[in-house]
Amino acid sequence: MKKAWKCLGAIVLLVLGVPLSAQFTRTRPVRPPDGKDIAQFRDSWRVLEPITRRNLTIFPVVSNLKFDTSEFLTLDDGLASGSVKIGERGQLSNAIYRPRNPRDPEIWEERRQVYDGASVNELVLVNDSSRPLILLAGEVVSGGKQNRIIGADMVIPPKSDPLPLTVFCVEHGRWTSGGGGFGSARIVAQPSVRKEAQVDRSQSGVWNSVAESSQAVGAASPTSSYVDAFNSPKARRDLDEAASSIQTEYEHELREQIRGRGAVGVVVAIDGQLVWSDLFSSPGLFQKYWPKLLRSYVMEAEGRGSYSKSAPSSKDAQAFLFEDHGRETVQEEPNAYRRTQISGPDYEIVALEALGKFEDSGLLIHFNKMSRD
Repeated sequence: MKKAWKCLGAIVLLVLGVPLSAQFTRTRPVRPPDGKDIAQFRDSWRVLEPITRRNLTIFPVVSNLKFDTSEFLTLDDGLASGSVKIGERGQLSNAIYRPRNPRDPEIWEERRQVYDGASVNELVLVNDSSRPLILLAGEVVSGGKQNRIIGADMVIPPKSDPLPLTVFCVEHGRWTSGGGGFGSARIVAQPSVRKEAQVDRSQSGVWNSVAESSQAVGAASPTSSYVDAFNSPKARRDLDEAASSIQTEYEHELREQIRGRGAVGVVVAIDGQLVWSDLFSSPGLFQKYWPKLLRSYVMEAEGRGSYSKSAPSSKDAQAFLFEDHGRETVQEEPNAYRRTQISGPDYEIVALEALGKFEDSGLLIHFNKMSRD
C-alpha cells in the first residue's frame, strides 16, 4: 500500500481520538428494532463528509447523545487481564455446565454429554470479571487447536458460569493435539469473513474468504491461517501505513465537522459501493474497537483492488445506514443481551442491546449493517 493510505487511518483516528443458547427466537413483521434507546441512537446519528483514499471511503458518524459505557469489558482487555478465559470444549478444569433447572438430572446429563471433547465450532468461555463482557462477531482468538473467530455479537454477564461459545475456524490446516488456552489476536476479521460467520453461518464460506484474502495480500501460511495473512510483512506494512500520522489540513477539516459531537462509528464504501457500517453506543466504546476495525476495512479494500469508481456521497451513506426494510428475527438471553437481525433485499442488519439493568428497553451496544453481494 502506498503513501495514500497514510492520511486515511490518521484522519479517522483523530476523529475518534453463533450465539449462546437463546431463551427464544421469534420472527415479526418488518419494523425498526424495539427499544427507545435504539430509536434515540438512530435519530442522533449524522454522517459526515467522506474521507477517500484509493478504493476505500470512510464516512465518520457522530452523535450528540451521552451514554456511559465504561462498565463494559472488551474481549481484548478481558483476555489480557486473565479475567476472561477461553478454552477448547472440555478443556477448562473448572468448567461445570450448570443446567437451567438443577433439579432435573436428565437436563444435566444431556448438557454434560454435549460438551465432552473439543469441537471446531464451539469453545468454552468464562467471564470471571465483575463487568459485562462484549463479544463482536469476527474478533479473532488465537491458540488452542486452531485459531477461531467469534460467531455472533453478544454480551456475557459478570461472574458467568462456563458457557458454550459458537466460533468459526480461520486456520484450516491445523488441529494440534495439545490445544492450549486462547489469547486475543487483537484482530477483527475483514467484512467478507465476518459476514460468512455471523450472517451466512458457513464454515466453508469462512475458509474460502480467508483463502481469498491470503491470496490477495500475497501471504502464504502452512496452516492457511488468517492471522498469518494479517500479520504478513506486506500486510502489516500496508496496515501500519493506513494508521500513520495525519496532515494538519485534514485534522482541521474534521475537527470543524465534528463541532462538539462524538464519533460513534463509520460507514464504509469500497470501489464506490457502500458495503458496511459499525456503530457503537458511545465514542469511548468506538475508540476501543476502532484501530482493529480500520485495519479490517483496509484488508478488505486491498483484496478488492479496483480504483476506478467514484465515491458515494454522505447522503448516500446516510440512506444506506437508515434503510431497514426486511424480515426481523430477535434472539434474547435474559439479563444478558437482545440481538435483532433484519434481512433486507440486499443487506443485513444486526443490532446488539445489553439487558440486565437496562431490561426495559435495552442499551444499544453495536449496530452493524452490511451489504450482500
